[in-house]
Amino acid sequence: MKKSYWAGVLSGRLLKRRRLLSAAGGLAVGAAALSLVGCGKNEGGVQGDASGLLGKAEDTTKRAKPGGTWSDYISEDVVNMDPLLNVSNVTFTQLVMVYSLLLKAGISAMGKPGIEDISGDAAESWEVAPDGLRITLKLRPNHKFDPRPPTNGRAMDSGDVKWSWEKFEKLAPNGVSLANSRSELAPIQSIETPDARTVTFRLAFPYGAITQLLAIHKFFMVAPKDETFNFKGDMRGSGPYFLDSYRPSSGITYKKNPDWYDKPRPFFDVINRPLISDYASGLSQFKAGNIWAFDVKAEDLLATKRDHPTMLMLGREVAPIGPGFTQFSKLPDSAFKDVRLRRAFSMMLDRDLLIEATENVNGFRDAGLPVKMVWHSHLGAGAPEWLDPRGTELGEGAKYFQYNPTEAKKMVEAAGLKTPVSVKYGGWVGVEEEGVKLHQTMAQMVAEGGAFQVEWVPLDYQTTYRSQLNSGGRDFTGLLGSRHAADSADINFTELLTPNGRKRLSVEPLPGLTDLVLKQQRETDPRLKTVLIRDIQKQLALDWPYFCNPGIATSFSLRWPWIANHGVFEIGQTSARDFTHYWYDESKRKA
Repeated sequence: MKKSYWAGVLSGRLLKRRRLLSAAGGLAVGAAALSLVGCGKNEGGVQGDASGLLGKAEDTTKRAKPGGTWSDYISEDVVNMDPLLNVSNVTFTQLVMVYSLLLKAGISAMGKPGIEDISGDAAESWEVAPDGLRITLKLRPNHKFDPRPPTNGRAMDSGDVKWSWEKFEKLAPNGVSLANSRSELAPIQSIETPDARTVTFRLAFPYGAITQLLAIHKFFMVAPKDETFNFKGDMRGSGPYFLDSYRPSSGITYKKNPDWYDKPRPFFDVINRPLISDYASGLSQFKAGNIWAFDVKAEDLLATKRDHPTMLMLGREVAPIGPGFTQFSKLPDSAFKDVRLRRAFSMMLDRDLLIEATENVNGFRDAGLPVKMVWHSHLGAGAPEWLDPRGTELGEGAKYFQYNPTEAKKMVEAAGLKTPVSVKYGGWVGVEEEGVKLHQTMAQMVAEGGAFQVEWVPLDYQTTYRSQLNSGGRDFTGLLGSRHAADSADINFTELLTPNGRKRLSVEPLPGLTDLVLKQQRETDPRLKTVLIRDIQKQLALDWPYFCNPGIATSFSLRWPWIANHGVFEIGQTSARDFTHYWYDESKRKA
């Protein structure tokens, strides 16, 4: 394959294993990183930190003062503001500012919240029937929508929920995950509204995680019933903030909902988010204090902290549940129809080196920062049910996670193919450049192993890429790199491994896998559900219909100290709205 910039650097790095990508996007560390040891203000010291760089993650809510404007940013423009029809994960994070869900995920400063930490949002209480076939929710009294027309500050009622559900069920791209009329694997069969504050969902089968489904921000939000309002271009919600203005290709501004139920939150009166899609511009604005927190790349963190020692640097061991992945073609003539080639492709990936290279692991360690690396299985390491591929938990399939290009080449040749086998590896372009670079780098690493000749194929994100992603493996011949996000193991596997899943890998049931997914979905005993999810991982480690991005390392982040509580909380998922806990600590800005 033609080498990309990053992939070309990695090719040279493979000759000197276990060292960093010295030129990857500015990943130079060396003396600059070492000079940081002991540099900067250490907020009381953090266990394992020899650098003196890390501050403590402190919950300062008891000292919080309402008011002020938070200078934030967005990196991608809003696509469709209709909370029931949007498909963009980036836009969902904007919609959750304004619209209510029925339930919301948990939030904690002490560890990752679970399903037991889910609480009410538009609903103040709920009850699941003993037979597991219905859930009844009681809406909050006087839960008001935006004061502007057409909602005019009226209170939400069950009619809004029913109207929203019927629209979601019929038209929403994500409706397939909840509505049984769209997929036999989805649990909700019908809705009933016996009075203005009561909503009952009847289920097609007992579904132990129904509260979790209703607390996922990318699924069902409640919009005001209105057939004429332009939901795509404007918002009228009942959440912690109201949309103040949206400026296409420029930015978005929110103002506090003074009647939100969780007073005194949210603390900020205004949140201003200009569109900053260029990373260099964003980093410059962050350094100048014009935006208060920024997703600084791993290779730039140490230098940024060195130049701005008053910034607060925090470390977090947060892994996704549904990481990015690469799927194999399901066409009848695909070389990857043979499982040996799928396994061999995985064995060409040096997961540790990929994590080191993309997350500046050695640079952080050289600076004295504590770093731990973990591999994803076919489930992200952030899932409670995750099995570690490094050990024996996955059984026989664990060996296919190990970097072993010699054995991989033998497996390809044993399949009767002459090496190198020519394959195409497609990936999107136009958004999330770091994800693109990772897939390019993995493609180049495999090509260096000698068993495969890999051609990288860039695909337009909005057209060709989406067509191939939604084809169930039938619209491409080799491999397709994919973005992903899932909020539970159940949803992750349902979306990938069932024929009607939102990111289905196949239009046909996957032998030995789809049935297991269906079985765990209907299991209401949490312990037995966990056993089944782990069985799915073990089977995936043998079958390899896809492989996840390699893994993740302890991450570090920066923010200016006056945005208090930022980076402090763990959330069950985005509907927890940790941003409502942030506040402006003016004393830190004057310090």
